[in-house]
Amino acid sequence: MTARNPDLRWLAEPALASTHEPSGTRTAGRRWALRVGLLLATVAFVALWAYPLLGFLFTAFLPHVLQGDLRPTLAPLRHAFQGYELHALFNSLWVALTVGVLSLPFGLWLAWLRERTDLRGHGWIEAGVWLLLIFPDFFLASGWMLLAAPIGPLAAWPTALHAAQLLLGPVGIILTLALKVVPYVFLVAQGSLRNSSAALQEAARVHGLSRLWRLRLGLAALLPALAAGFAMAYAESLRNFAVVATLGASSGFAMGTYAIYQAVNGMPLNFPLAAATSWLLLALVLPALVLQSRVGRRARQHQTLGAKHRPAARVRLQTSHQLLHGALLLALALFALALPTFAALGVAWPKAAWTQIAASLPPLLAAIRYSLQLALVAASITVFIALPMAWLSARPGRLGRVLDVALLAMMALPLIVLAAAYLQAYNQPYAPLYGGSLLLGMAYVALAVPATSRVLLGPVAQLHRSLADAARVHGLSRLQTLRHVHLPLLAGSLFYGWLLAVLSIAFELPASELLYPAGHPPLAVALLQYAGGFQLHQQARLQVLGMAVLLAFALLARCAYQRLTPVAWRQLGTP
Repeated sequence: MTARNPDLRWLAEPALASTHEPSGTRTAGRRWALRVGLLLATVAFVALWAYPLLGFLFTAFLPHVLQGDLRPTLAPLRHAFQGYELHALFNSLWVALTVGVLSLPFGLWLAWLRERTDLRGHGWIEAGVWLLLIFPDFFLASGWMLLAAPIGPLAAWPTALHAAQLLLGPVGIILTLALKVVPYVFLVAQGSLRNSSAALQEAARVHGLSRLWRLRLGLAALLPALAAGFAMAYAESLRNFAVVATLGASSGFAMGTYAIYQAVNGMPLNFPLAAATSWLLLALVLPALVLQSRVGRRARQHQTLGAKHRPAARVRLQTSHQLLHGALLLALALFALALPTFAALGVAWPKAAWTQIAASLPPLLAAIRYSLQLALVAASITVFIALPMAWLSARPGRLGRVLDVALLAMMALPLIVLAAAYLQAYNQPYAPLYGGSLLLGMAYVALAVPATSRVLLGPVAQLHRSLADAARVHGLSRLQTLRHVHLPLLAGSLFYGWLLAVLSIAFELPASELLYPAGHPPLAVALLQYAGGFQLHQQARLQVLGMAVLLAFALLARCAYQRLTPVAWRQLGTP
């Protein structure tokens, strides 16, 4: 068989080799590899998450626990319940609730237009939502800042400039966060509307219910999706740092994440107060996790997808309604994406000589290059760690459930908390990593692994066990099964998970701000420094160049993936 069909040699040769290898040797080798893998996984878990997080959070009750002093105190918690920290946490609460309430109608409206109407060009709605999702939040906030600047595009219109300056404060923070979380509401509502059944509305019409009652029935069927969308919008607003640091710092409007940053960035450093504030901020995030868990358990009450499922018919919009919805969508796109981008372009290239602009580019390109280099290395390590974690999470059993809950908890953790934990844990005499690129890369990996694991969880869970059984029958080892069977099937998901990790790390701000090496600011830190120093031209140029370079990198990486991977891998590995 091997001689007639050379393509099957990779199946026959391992099988022939395995017949001459003692079974005891193979078993011992597998046990040794398993022990080494468990040891490496334990070391990575302790170094990346357990040691820094536990040491930091326990500092709220044991201020000198990392120095071996176990005397407890509640003074940091009492301090966090008063003054600046309490006011910042209250601001976080009402801003998150407001953002959650505002994002629900917008996300539901977009999902309804996309899935339930015959609006012309409704497919572009999904493309715009994904573009808004991947657009960095602090780039959006920086665009508003440049729009309201005295040298911005509105400088010739004092009334409009005065109105735009309202964005430098809670109004701008709420609008920016609402725009950033609308895609989450859209995605969860889209799935429910796409799978909604026509039987419910038909039964309501048969029984003569009014349009208002039919609307109430439709919203009741969407209740799990709306509750999940609200929980996600609320939690994302609480854990955000970039928008607050960009729009809130200049106006004196503080929120919980910025209060934590102030405690570990001022002099003297106050890690116990930062840890106590982190506990209170986590207590505010907890209701969102509970709500999402309860909604998931009660979702069966609203199941409509079955063997006799008939999708609901699309609503035929009149010409006037088509024009109205189209105009509103265009206005939303201009306000959310075009206006901040055009503001940055207008400030980046004023009527200055090109020689002055060229002289200002080297520090900007250095920041972009440093961020991209770190992002490439950290994203590769992230995928290497996230794949086995997704594999274990997809397996049935207690370990998979525990790991899945841990990943969800890590995704809900405010990024500034993990960054502050790294600053404290690795600035000790026995762990002097602070001030180097290694620690910043470790923080990037710790921040990116939970989200990347969730991205890979779905494709990994779809791999049937019979694939590994068939490979074992043909004599393939586990490594050969991974290389020749599983890797081709997961190629697309691994590539896009890696690319998503690269882009998210390159735009990351909390860990970059607290841990970057002196003299080597990453992209997000350099942008914030230019904004704080009122170097608005440099800020705008860095924003435009950063988006252009990273977008070009994403397109080149995708082209390289298309050209370098086998055709069969691309066909099998398409997400």
